Amino acid sequence: MLIWIQAASALFLTGAAAWTDHRTGLMPNRLTLSGIGLGLVLALVGGGFHGVLLAVFGAFAAGLVPLILFKMRAMGGGDVKLFFALGALIGAGAALETEALSFLLGALQGLWLWGRNGQLIAGLKGVALAAVPFVRRPAGEGKVSLAGKTEIRFGPAVFIATAMIVISRVVG
Repeated sequence: MLIWIQAASALFLTGAAAWTDHRTGLMPNRLTLSGIGLGLVLALVGGGFHGVLLAVFGAFAAGLVPLILFKMRAMGGGDVKLFFALGALIGAGAALETEALSFLLGALQGLWLWGRNGQLIAGLKGVALAAVPFVRRPAGEGKVSLAGKTEIRFGPAVFIATAMIVISRVVG
């Protein structure tokens, strides 16, 4: 029974986050922090102190890469807290699977946005230059700037990935 509550909570949390992110570009703290709190409470109810330790581990496992990306100014703070909440709610394994699928969906969204805006070649060139920093660049092409980066509302990708992973784990 608890797994259904955790799954429903994860779907509600990411669905609400996707909706607000799509509309405003923000994920409210009251939403993401409530998700972390709910994950810890459900873990306590389901597994006592050991369950809480697993939820805390899941939160940090799921939040580590997004936190690094946030420090690099490549991801928003709401996205980071959302992944912390997912780790607390559904555990490290499911949250990391969700995170990987979210990044894939976000990358596809970015490619689509570049194509729609006529920036696909320039965007791919920027990614290649950033990914391979030791490549010798022609004179005048110094560091890769993040000034022209494309903003992606990541919440919908996280919701879709959460739905796919949670449903496959609970039903499948």
